[in-house]
Amino acid sequence: MLLVLDEAYIEFLVDAPDFVPLLRSERKPNLLLMRTFSKIYGLAGLRVGYGIGTRELIGILEKVRQPFNLNSLAQAAALAALDDAGHIHKTFDNNSLGLAFYKESFRKLNLQFIPSAANFILVRVGNGQEIFEKLQQSGIIVRPMGGYQLPEWIRISIGTPVQNERCLDALKTALGR
Repeated sequence: MLLVLDEAYIEFLVDAPDFVPLLRSERKPNLLLMRTFSKIYGLAGLRVGYGIGTRELIGILEKVRQPFNLNSLAQAAALAALDDAGHIHKTFDNNSLGLAFYKESFRKLNLQFIPSAANFILVRVGNGQEIFEKLQQSGIIVRPMGGYQLPEWIRISIGTPVQNERCLDALKTALGR
């Protein structure tokens, strides 16, 4: 049985668990770690990701991988991103500040939210679809969570401090506060 761990947001964790030693020692030959350049590296449009597994598991996956599945521009961007520690630190710090901003703001507004370490936060707003539409009319794009069986919630991505303030102001207006 194959066990796949999605580690798309692992770089946002302060003390992230490290499963790579389990693969190096081959104690977990059925483990595949999946990572992406879409989140902290900011390369979502390039659709660059990778898997970490034992040599044997990766060999099996290579047999079904399509040739030329990643263009050279995306490869170059991913390699450059790996060397850009400054960008990673800046993104991590911005995200931490943004999460703290939203948590404090939601507490003041008495809105229920799900604590997060990722680059988004879930907040309960009543009719999530209605608030989504009101925010969209203000030029703010969030994700209504009705499709995930959470119709009273929206997902807000962390932005710059100015973007976060603008989103919060629009949310207050949409909620009539």
